[in-house]
Amino acid sequence: MSGSEATAAELKTVDEVTRALTEWFDDRFARLQALATELIGLLRFDANDLLDLTETSRRRLKSTAAHYLADNTVVDGCGLIFAHSALGTANGHLEWWVREDETRFARYSFGVVPGADRYYDYEQHEWFIRAFNEGTPSLVGPYIDYLGVEAYVLTLTVPAEAGENRVGAVGNDIQAEDLEAELLPILLSCHSELVLVGRYDNVLFGNSSRYLPGEHVAHASQHFTRVQLLPNSHDVQLLVPIAVGR
Repeated sequence: MSGSEATAAELKTVDEVTRALTEWFDDRFARLQALATELIGLLRFDANDLLDLTETSRRRLKSTAAHYLADNTVVDGCGLIFAHSALGTANGHLEWWVREDETRFARYSFGVVPGADRYYDYEQHEWFIRAFNEGTPSLVGPYIDYLGVEAYVLTLTVPAEAGENRVGAVGNDIQAEDLEAELLPILLSCHSELVLVGRYDNVLFGNSSRYLPGEHVAHASQHFTRVQLLPNSHDVQLLVPIAVGR
């Protein structure tokens, strides 16, 4: 990964750190978009443009997802999340795989029948709304994982599009502690105080103890300037002291 492969000792200035972080997030979304293209290419649709998910296609989807998880060790889970409109039913459907260890990956079953126990109404989640309804890549979190692993995760999604039809979203989860392990060394390489924050001004982590993970930093703007790390998006920003030389 472009960010983590850079030698921390070489990253000294704020501009260099910003560039390394931006490249890391760009790379993650590029990989996710490539996964989306590969997964969508395995799908088949009937004469009414509704999803026709066969056992053969599901085996191919699993193989593709397993290779993705094996090649992207920072990712905790990945898959396709289908819009109800693409299914022609009130029930939802996810083809989602999670990492059991470094070599074993398993499909996770969700409650997708409305009114049933542990019903997962994923169409109401921000990461789905932004990818499917708005057609934009998104990064949402951290939040407590639905799967019950008692871990904070961030979800990255891109639209799932088959030709001219948008059928849902393709996403992956990254545990917050794994994201920190990837990117904190880059922040620590800089002499300036730097803080990575999410879309709603929540601290993800930083190289200073002044701002702790989870803390709200809306009023930090009087001392910091904000640098967007994703094009046309406030999903991830870097707080940089106003007076610092770049």
